[in-house]
Amino acid sequence: MTGNKFFSALLMTGLALLLPASAMAVMPEGVMTLLIAKDKTRVYSSFVSAMNNNNKVVLLFHQAGSNRMEYEPVLGAIHVANFDTLTVDQRSGGDDWDFENATVKKLGESTEYSEAYPDLEAALTWAQRKRYKTIIVVGSSYSASLGIVLASKHGSDIDAVAAYSPGEYFADKNWIKTAVSNLAVPLYITGSDTEQDRISEVLQWKKDQDITNFKPANAVHGASMLRQDKNPEGYKTNMDNLLMFLKRFK
Repeated sequence: MTGNKFFSALLMTGLALLLPASAMAVMPEGVMTLLIAKDKTRVYSSFVSAMNNNNKVVLLFHQAGSNRMEYEPVLGAIHVANFDTLTVDQRSGGDDWDFENATVKKLGESTEYSEAYPDLEAALTWAQRKRYKTIIVVGSSYSASLGIVLASKHGSDIDAVAAYSPGEYFADKNWIKTAVSNLAVPLYITGSDTEQDRISEVLQWKKDQDITNFKPANAVHGASMLRQDKNPEGYKTNMDNLLMFLKRFK
């Protein structure tokens, strides 16, 4: 067994010890990948390689009360589009989808939304160290907002961001609209009918930028709109539009 495979096996064993039997019924696809944030927090994630020697990756971040299982039903379509994926358990999350957030479990409690930002930076650092030439960020609800901030600060390292139901969810009610105004990469932004005012607010200070504002006929909050079980009438259209956006980055 190589060193990398041995380390991965140890990580999977450690996760099994963290999670109760009920949460182990369904496991995320891929290889457990441990990220270390700047504040030394251990951030758990799952990596899937779509093809050998791939140079494209999508970093996927979940919504509040959630975990990396949020994206499990849609990963296959992203892999068919020839993107590797890294799905992350941010420190602000929970046990939606009958699966415990391993990062929150390790910390003992979920944090405030803004405190999860270093987890996104840790995922970006991982992708840079893997020498990916194309890095796409996908966020859901609060992490969609943080993904916009990440891309505004690291525009030379990120190729695009897809934001599902972003908003000014933080103490600074101008944080995200300011980040959008400083964004230098393409932005795909979407939300449900009831979230359009929130999205308009986020885009209030936008400049002459590459923004795709998709207004779906059928949607729910966050990236859950891509899941058939949460959005049976609209999941396919929403997924097709995301894939169309990703095809721009071949």
